[in-house]
Amino acid sequence: MPTDTAAADRAIILVVDDEIGPRESLKVILGQAYRVVAAESGTEAIELFEQETPDLVISDIRMPGMTGTQLLAELKGRSPATAVILITGYATVETAQEAVRGSAFDYISKPYNVADILNVVGDAIAQSRAEMESQRVTRQLQQWNRQLEEQIGQLDLKASVAELSGEIIHDLNNPMTVIRGYIALLEDSLEARVMVAMGDEQLEFLSIIKAQVDRCVRLTRSFLSFASGSNGDWEETNVAELVQDTLFVLRVRIMTQDNNLVTQLDPTLPSLWLMQTPMQRLCYNLISNAIDANAATGKGGALTVRASLVMGENGQDTLRIEIEDCGPGIPKEILDQIFMPFFTTKPKDKGTGLGLAICRRVTNLHGGSLEVDTEPGHGTTFRVLIPAYREKPEGIANPTRLVMSPPSGSSTHRGGWSRLPATRS
Repeated sequence: MPTDTAAADRAIILVVDDEIGPRESLKVILGQAYRVVAAESGTEAIELFEQETPDLVISDIRMPGMTGTQLLAELKGRSPATAVILITGYATVETAQEAVRGSAFDYISKPYNVADILNVVGDAIAQSRAEMESQRVTRQLQQWNRQLEEQIGQLDLKASVAELSGEIIHDLNNPMTVIRGYIALLEDSLEARVMVAMGDEQLEFLSIIKAQVDRCVRLTRSFLSFASGSNGDWEETNVAELVQDTLFVLRVRIMTQDNNLVTQLDPTLPSLWLMQTPMQRLCYNLISNAIDANAATGKGGALTVRASLVMGENGQDTLRIEIEDCGPGIPKEILDQIFMPFFTTKPKDKGTGLGLAICRRVTNLHGGSLEVDTEPGHGTTFRVLIPAYREKPEGIANPTRLVMSPPSGSSTHRGGWSRLPATRS
């Protein structure tokens, strides 16, 4: 007895004949290898065709009401890939020509040889399935092409917006630089006794203004580097400041989407050599995704950002940055796809599927890795692990462009939370 899988894979043949004898004869001959369904007329055959989607139709030509050639034309209009064999006991050159013109796979005369009809049926089913597979692949390619065109259109739009934003930020950078200069001049022009008379609160206000103007200048320059697509050079970078700047840019989304922000940035974290702009892209993408994940629950939740030094597997100091959300988690069946370019579970107008691919690429550029721990219903943690470069790395070239490519190897992921090494003090 065939297994369920074998039964499901058996080709389906629809036999159409107004006479019971030939109908039952074909059912007996073909029933050992195929699943055979039968119809007494063209009208009944069309109904069964819609229900069963057979791989092959074998029809008598001479039938009352709808002839075999008329049925052939009807079925080919519905499914051009389905093979049709016509049979008749009144063979003539004209009917054979009519069958061929109607795109019949073959034409067989009664009485037929069993071995011959089994061979013809086997060839017809092979061709029918090949045609159907070809059409399926074509439809899939067309669908992918439409999706790619939509994504390219979105990227073009985003590129236009980014270009306009870059111009605005560039123009904004100039007055911010002027403001910073005038604050310095104001401090120099104030006599020491006036500065003392201002009091601690006024001095604190002035200090805050200076710090925020400096941050704005730094952010505008970082954004211009980000928007230009340049990776920049290796720079000695204050990691905590880089993370805080990213959070500053995203602060409105964090606040308006009911996120409870928790930052755990090791105060003893030293400045390290990083490709600063790519690292800002990485932090921005991971934190932005975490905000979206919390929003997907409809109630916000904790958003935790950590940065510290840990001992790596090779015994060397490693920079560890973690972004943890309390969203719905990532389904196990798509974990292997999340770092692939253009893969996204977000609506078409919400994401391009490039964020995590870029993050994985950035960690590779730094000689590190990107891990993910997730559990459905309990959130996700993305963990960046890169060597703690206290001097400018030698032998790691500065790429001129962040090239998108499929991630090498598989992502490190587990089905639940893992215990992490303790933070170094």
